Amino acid sequence: MKCLRVGLLATLVTALCMAGMAQAEQREGAFSLSPMVGYHVFEGDQHTEDNVAYGLSLGYNVSKRWAAELEARYTPTETEFQSEDIDAWSVGINALYHFNPDGLLVPYISAGFGIMFFDNDGYDDDGDYMMNWGIGTKYFVSDDTALRLDLRHVLDLHSDRPWDHGGGDELDNNFIATAGLYWQFGGPALPPPPPLDSDGDGIPDLRDKCPDTPLGVMVDAVGCPPVSKPKPVPPPPPVVIQPAPAPVTKEVITFNLLFGFDKHNITDEMIPVLEQAKIILDEDPDASFMVMGHTCSIGTDAYNQGLSERRAASVESWLVSNGIAATRLNSTGYGESQPKYDNSNEESRKLNRRVEIQTHEN
Repeated sequence: MKCLRVGLLATLVTALCMAGMAQAEQREGAFSLSPMVGYHVFEGDQHTEDNVAYGLSLGYNVSKRWAAELEARYTPTETEFQSEDIDAWSVGINALYHFNPDGLLVPYISAGFGIMFFDNDGYDDDGDYMMNWGIGTKYFVSDDTALRLDLRHVLDLHSDRPWDHGGGDELDNNFIATAGLYWQFGGPALPPPPPLDSDGDGIPDLRDKCPDTPLGVMVDAVGCPPVSKPKPVPPPPPVVIQPAPAPVTKEVITFNLLFGFDKHNITDEMIPVLEQAKIILDEDPDASFMVMGHTCSIGTDAYNQGLSERRAASVESWLVSNGIAATRLNSTGYGESQPKYDNSNEESRKLNRRVEIQTHEN
């Protein structure tokens, strides 16, 4: 037991040291291999000593959340009274359901069935059907490698061993706690991470000429706050008739507002951006706004369409309640159809939960 505790502590320290290096997830279509070591506790009336257990699992990720595993476990032990050696084996197939499959820490629940086999030097061998269920977690330290903890309740369905209850047929409970490694291989490769955007203004650092812009401040195409331009002085009346000047195309300025997951209410962080938009409208009464709502890819198309419309409506309502005429606003929702970034990871999905406000000519 002392060696087992030292091994688990070393595993935990390794996980903490490598956490910053990992960007991984439970990968759909991948195969897996998982060697484990732990401790097997037998129910008291089985008259079998508790001892260290070893395990090996082969699996396949049917999806990010669902996986199937074929596992084998081995516990070398002995009877309590005669101290006769016993080799306890179990082989089974299990289904696993994973929570938070896109994160570094991936908890799961499992359940399955199989057989248990007991090889005793002093008695006839015994084989039983068994069922098991349990919980566990995987902590990814790289794209393909995770540390794994697992706790199982194993139910021996037909125990008729002569050293256990004198040969009766009863149900026996076993508990197995193990720790080890998890490797996944094959399946689609992980997408590259989104471009780094240190100040969160929607402009990647490679193109951002103002990398320290405060959060919520509107920026132009190169990541800098737009500079207010003085209105041009009108020319004197022409002396002679001449052709009318060509119309000047107004600069289009985009305001970005980021929403939380499944949220559509206005937050305090959005107020500075909305106030900047209001200033632009107040300065030019001929300008109007397009308010466009967007979502990430989590959820159904129909739900995300409605969520994007609610987000756009919240922004439009704020502008109207703060003095902007409703006739100058036009809101619409695009659901998840126009992502700004790839929806393959959480950081990208955060940037896609947004409302964009654009000025344009009436």
